[in-house]
Amino acid sequence: MLFYKYIINFICLFIPAKNRRKRRSELLLLPYIFGKNLKSRTGYKKFSSHKVTQKSILIVEPNPYHFEILPGFCKYFQDLGYNVDVIAQPDLKEDSPFIHYPHLPTVFYLSPKYQKKALSQSKIRDYDFVFLSTSVLWADNIRDSYINWLGFEPKGKYGFFMVEHNVIPYVKDYGHEKYVNQNRIFTLASQYSIPMFNPHYFGEINIKNKSPKTVFSTIIKEKQNIKLLLETCTKLVKNGYNNFEIIVTGRTSITEIPDDLQSFIKFTGKTTFTELWKVYRSSDFIIPMLNPEIAGHQRYRDGTITGSWQTMLGFAKPLVIHSQFSETYRLNVSNAIIFNENSELSTALQTCINMKNDAYLKLQENIKFLSDQIYKESLENLKFGINTNSSAQQ
Repeated sequence: MLFYKYIINFICLFIPAKNRRKRRSELLLLPYIFGKNLKSRTGYKKFSSHKVTQKSILIVEPNPYHFEILPGFCKYFQDLGYNVDVIAQPDLKEDSPFIHYPHLPTVFYLSPKYQKKALSQSKIRDYDFVFLSTSVLWADNIRDSYINWLGFEPKGKYGFFMVEHNVIPYVKDYGHEKYVNQNRIFTLASQYSIPMFNPHYFGEINIKNKSPKTVFSTIIKEKQNIKLLLETCTKLVKNGYNNFEIIVTGRTSITEIPDDLQSFIKFTGKTTFTELWKVYRSSDFIIPMLNPEIAGHQRYRDGTITGSWQTMLGFAKPLVIHSQFSETYRLNVSNAIIFNENSELSTALQTCINMKNDAYLKLQENIKFLSDQIYKESLENLKFGINTNSSAQQ
């Protein structure tokens, strides 16, 4: 692989500078794509010989990410009495989000190339619907609408559904408005009056008592949030708080922690769903680090939803969130810890650390109530989409 990298670097010397970086990235990805295609051959053979049972749904996740939403989507369809099959990229085989899921679907591990071949088969008509859990393919040197990339609409008995994770600008840019009008598109939180279909089930979760040492989990990717996190921790320590721990999950842009904070901030690094679910189960609070001072975060108030919301709903863990984002996620003082300025984050964390167990359990109960509400709304929206499109085909 190192030799291949040297060859690509040499070849790219002859490519104009303005295109060099993009072309280099594309070429370096080719062995990865080739490897996934090799792994997919077995899965494709299994899918080709698979007998589709009556009243079945085929869920397709085009990308090598978003796997965490698949259990939630499976549950809705299974609760309506459907058999569920899943097509997902080969990475899912090595790291599955279904580790606590009670009724496992049949999963076929296919790269985009083999996904297209599978969806071209006539047997797709044996499924009531094909459900695209993400409307785009943004991976493997492709950035397009999944349907546009396929070159055809998946032909389930009654058609297909899709979930748009970034309403603005992609519904318009990719020409998906017609699917909104056909009641075939869902969003994660009813953005722009497009029906909500929110996946937040990861397995059965029990409300638990607050830990003696308060545990927060968070994701840190932006430099501004590194500074905010370190300043917040420093304030807590200076104010005499030492009974807390912040776990930074996944890959992070943090490269160095001051000596006096190292006992308070831990890292998981790149992690598996098994490890990540353990972190969420053991955490008391989640800090989504949605920051109004970061321009790119404004989309989380509008057409895009943070995954921390699904985590909160599924694991019943209160968010510590800036007030500018709270309304989007149906959060208030009864189910979250809300602060108004970044400088108040340390005070919000002090509130969490000082919180008595009874108050903490009440927060969790209110989150469970919200979670159940969102489940019921989502299920009704799905029923409406199914009934509308089934009737139109009959």
